[in-house]
Amino acid sequence: MPKSTPLALPLIVVLVLGGCTMWKEKQPATWNSATGAEQFERLLWQEIKARNWPEVERHLGSNLVVVVPTGTRDRAAQMEFLKGVEITDYSIGEMQVTPNGNDMVVTYTISVQGTVNGEPIGQGPWRMLGVWQQVGTSWVAIVQAGMPASPEGQQRK
Repeated sequence: MPKSTPLALPLIVVLVLGGCTMWKEKQPATWNSATGAEQFERLLWQEIKARNWPEVERHLGSNLVVVVPTGTRDRAAQMEFLKGVEITDYSIGEMQVTPNGNDMVVTYTISVQGTVNGEPIGQGPWRMLGVWQQVGTSWVAIVQAGMPASPEGQQRK
């Protein structure tokens, strides 16, 4: 059996634990550092939860079309709707991004907790679709669609 030195174990522990703190944790994306539709969608939801309406508006295209179970909304109607939303928590999963030239299509599921005009939001999950389009050096959402993934998601339309 090979002879081990008493310093081997402490050296391994220092190297392993040191590796955990040696590199900085990756910071969450910001609008200036985001590079793809997944980050754009996540940032948009963060801004909606924070009720940062100027930032939300900045990232919705002037030609935005939103499709929901009750019909369609343009940009102005969507902003009016969003201003009645109070999100306390949400979780995003199953995200997939498909690039297509100057557009990026993103699909995902989301579960949301909160209210719309004081009424509880159906927690979901909801199946979501977003289309982001490059406009100059920035990206804006031009299509958003959501539908309940299960009967429970139909509580709030």
